[in-house]
Amino acid sequence: MKKRIFYIIIAYFGIFFSNAAIAQEKTFQGSYAECQAKAKKENKLILIDLYFVGCMPCAEMDKQVFPDPVVMKELNDNYIMYKTDVMKETDGKKLARKYGAPGFPTYVIVSPEGKTILTESGFFGVDRFVPLLKEAVRLNKAQQYLAFNSTLDNDFPAAYSERFIKTGEKHDFAELEGYLEQQKDLFNETAFLANSVTSFTKYNNWAYDNLPKLIKLYGGNLLRNKISTIAKVKSKQYGAAQQLDSLNTMLTYIRPTFNDKLWEVFLPGFVTSYYAGSQNAASYFALIDEYKLYPTWDERSNAFGPVIMDQSKNPTILKSIRAEYLAAAQRNTLDPVDSYRLILLNYYLKDFDQASKGMEKLLKSDLTSPFLNIDKKDLQDLREAIQRKDASLYKAKDIKKIIPFKLS
Repeated sequence: MKKRIFYIIIAYFGIFFSNAAIAQEKTFQGSYAECQAKAKKENKLILIDLYFVGCMPCAEMDKQVFPDPVVMKELNDNYIMYKTDVMKETDGKKLARKYGAPGFPTYVIVSPEGKTILTESGFFGVDRFVPLLKEAVRLNKAQQYLAFNSTLDNDFPAAYSERFIKTGEKHDFAELEGYLEQQKDLFNETAFLANSVTSFTKYNNWAYDNLPKLIKLYGGNLLRNKISTIAKVKSKQYGAAQQLDSLNTMLTYIRPTFNDKLWEVFLPGFVTSYYAGSQNAASYFALIDEYKLYPTWDERSNAFGPVIMDQSKNPTILKSIRAEYLAAAQRNTLDPVDSYRLILLNYYLKDFDQASKGMEKLLKSDLTSPFLNIDKKDLQDLREAIQRKDASLYKAKDIKKIIPFKLS
């Protein structure tokens, strides 16, 4: 029996490593110029994989995604894959500079003629990577390309180029403001790339005002960090002015900057910024439900944490939140973080009997868990405040649940 299990294990890993090896063999070996020549000859797209050794998402793509049979078939049918290290290889450095790689891995898909089809960065699970590859094939057939030219050696400003190709020269990013001031056309490729790595207010605002055109020219990949920074500031301003319509209009405006997965990642931040400005918990909860921001209870509970403290003198809001925790308690045993929040709710609502019962139970639980980032002294202070029936005595802490991170 043990021998059989051994052979099954060997067979499993043999298949895995065999697939990984096949994927590696399919990677073009040679210069980028040689890869371009081969792509043109075979009439295939080029998938450029910009990575570096030590990049965890890059390694996980190699481990989880590229060996997948569906991914391999799509690549074999329509692509030549060109992997290049942005730290060690000249072509890698030049391609990272050419496309302003904002993170790694960065993927660039290019037509056989050298026209840029799309760029994306980050980990893509198989369920997202295959549609990306197919979409590039569709865009190529429709001859829909981005505005990047076909050369790797544009006349880049030194402060931008040094970010990707180290020469040992020192160039302050402030140099790029002067460079942008001198540009007659901020839509040209080098000006756009220089702007993409800066945070000058004037040029941030210009990028935001011209967002639809910039996305059409260069895609959203290089705009996300800049636009998300602007959007968070605007969200808070709209919140302070109680301008919910303006928030929704802005979210619709910036949505094309983000792919579906990253929209799920960034959107909660914009909504939270709106709440930080408005302090209107009712509208915040409505936005959470409208955009389906927190699909799991742990995520939703973490969102409630700061609201419980902000709304400590708003019994209507506190009662609505408490109802959710009580419902959660009916479904499952509350973990220490949820128990702490429910105690706070009862405490602020001056339901001191329930708060006291919850506190005694929490103090008897395992408080060594790393998930409860609060020491026993804090809990003793809360218990004393409950015993004294003084809802203003204790200063609460926003303890976050640790939610496992998933690349996919």
